Amino acid sequence: MASIQATMNAIKGQIEEQVAEELEDRLQFVANYALFVSPVDTGAYIESFSIGRAGFGGGRSKKSDNKPKGANPDAIREVGRQNLYQDIQGMNIKEMIASGNVKFTLRNRAPHARDVENGESWQKDGYHVFAKVRRKFG
Repeated sequence: MASIQATMNAIKGQIEEQVAEELEDRLQFVANYALFVSPVDTGAYIESFSIGRAGFGGGRSKKSDNKPKGANPDAIREVGRQNLYQDIQGMNIKEMIASGNVKFTLRNRAPHARDVENGESWQKDGYHVFAKVRRKFG
């Protein structure tokens, strides 16, 4: 009896490539949403966002000291967007998919990040940026 077989490596590679592209698009969507729901005062908070593999160390941290208030929100969000897109490009998502370790962390290391999130030292309610991101993307 004869048998027929085909090796699926080419198909597997195509699937991983497509999944990587879709995941990159989704991460960009998360990044844009985080920037959209973030306040713009001096721009330091938005410029302090980073995204990377789960558990990555460091990340951006900008102080608002000596930065003028009333920055152009569109220009500041574009700076934040370019930073986050660069982070996403640098993660090698395709390799993460191949290894089965696909976990990401969105982080903000601005010195005033907790104040922005929950108003800790402002004595008013915060903007709940990360709560909104979690609610939308789980």
